[in-house]
Parts: sequence; structure tokens; C-alpha cells
Amino acid sequence: MTITYKTIWPELPHVKVPVLHKIVYAHTVDDVQAQYQRSYKDHLVDEWLKANCRSPYYHSPGWMKEKSIQFEDDKEAVLFALRWT
Repeated sequence: MTITYKTIWPELPHVKVPVLHKIVYAHTVDDVQAQYQRSYKDHLVDEWLKANCRSPYYHSPGWMKEKSIQFEDDKEAVLFALRWT
């Protein structure tokens, strides 16, 4: 597990947040919001995330047209990108 942290408030150097790595793995068809257009690939991605990720990850909001995952762990982001993009 390798998580990169950054300080976003110079006046609070002890407060650090993880750097998120966004990986886009699909786009919707015909300008439909992602929440209304689930595919078999989305199911496979969810299963892969459950099996391979130990650190937090975040799905893109359903109102977007692209489907992406944001990872806190650097290595998990690389492994996901190699497998799904």
C-alpha cells in the first residue's frame, strides 16, 4: 500500500490529504448519464475492485457521462489502469 499525501493548507502543515488518482475506464453512449447506463463491464470493474483493493476508492458521480474511479493508493491505481484502460 503506497499512498501519497499532500498539504493543502500551508498554515496547517500537519493536516495532509491523500492525492487521488482518477482513471477513466468508459464513457456512456448517446449522452446518457452513467447512473442509467450500466454495462457488464461495470459489473466486472466492481468485482475487480472488491477483490483487489484494500485502500479507499471512489466511483464517479452518476450524473457524469464518463465512468471513472479515483484511488487513494498509487499502486492500486496503476494496476487498475493496466487492466481496464
